[in-house]
Amino acid sequence: MDLRYVRYAMAIARAGSLRRAAAALHIAQPTLSEQLRALEKEIGVELFSRSSSGVQLTEAGEAFLAQATVAIDAFERAVVAARSTGQTARLGVADGLADVAARLLAQLHSVRLRVAPMGTAEQIVSIADGALQAGLGYAPGSLPRGVARMLVHRFPVRALLHRDHHLATSEALSLSDLAGEPLVMPESDAVAGARRFLEGFVRHRLHPRLGPAATTHDLVINLVEEGAGYALCVHEGTTVPDALCFIPIKEEVPPLEVVFLWNRQSDVHELVSAARHLARSG
Repeated sequence: MDLRYVRYAMAIARAGSLRRAAAALHIAQPTLSEQLRALEKEIGVELFSRSSSGVQLTEAGEAFLAQATVAIDAFERAVVAARSTGQTARLGVADGLADVAARLLAQLHSVRLRVAPMGTAEQIVSIADGALQAGLGYAPGSLPRGVARMLVHRFPVRALLHRDHHLATSEALSLSDLAGEPLVMPESDAVAGARRFLEGFVRHRLHPRLGPAATTHDLVINLVEEGAGYALCVHEGTTVPDALCFIPIKEEVPPLEVVFLWNRQSDVHELVSAARHLARSG
């Protein structure tokens, strides 16, 4: 049975006339009538009673279309499932968020995913043009139309220091304690967050001493381990060497905000559900 004929019968039932159905389907009315007769002949019953005012479903037609609608829906879902088999979605992950990505991936069951290291700004561009399905990044200021975001975690800012550092024995540190020490910052897109740290110093009339810059969070950690200074951009979920420690900041510093980004037109429902679970679990 040609499923097109079944869809045509559904359109006729909705329109209530062959003329209106033909117009909606953008086909000639005689062609539609012929295809309806072919369907009825194959089934062996009349689906519609004809009159000068239009058409009306027969009892057999109502029974047929009730089941056919369910069958068509199931067929369309099967097509979507078949087309998605073997397809791999791409997830961009910003520097320093490997642990968050691992927690997101643990929630997935059927999605085949390829993780691509990618800065937040690049993720947004790639998601907008469809080259990337979703991403994990740092909260951006604005987004283009079609790109959605969800806050999945806020990490409180902590100072990362070497345990041999003279400030490492403190239970908490003030910004004034840290201002005179070299601050190691990344050159990745998390540097936007680092700028907020600098603004925190400025609000308290402090002038932080800038230390060496690093291209990635891993290099930030390496520099802190080598005694080059302290860091504020590394969150506590990150695995760091035993020689390092995190110490709370006394003042209120804006947290590091991690967001899940996705294209509203992409079929990434399981990824969005996993992100929501991540957001609820904190």
